[in-house]
Amino acid sequence: MATNSKTTQKKADAKRAGKRARAWTAMVYPDSAPENWQEILREQLIECLISPLHDKDVLPTGEPKKAHWHVVLSFKNPTTFAKACEVFTEIK
Repeated sequence: MATNSKTTQKKADAKRAGKRARAWTAMVYPDSAPENWQEILREQLIECLISPLHDKDVLPTGEPKKAHWHVVLSFKNPTTFAKACEVFTEIK
């Protein structure tokens, strides 16, 4: 029976592969995010990492990239892309 359980679990894991993750990333742009976007994230009680503002990046053509922050949300359990999008939508 243990082998059957392992086989069943492997099938379930394969079916969900790529659909759920504990960490999701996005970029936040100063000109489109609400002023209190970091506070909004804190209120969600989801651990997150926020990079320093990237305002000096340049494209291969030499043109400046739009200023942005990289944000990583770290959920306690695997979470769907849709749930992560709900959180990111509040700050974009």
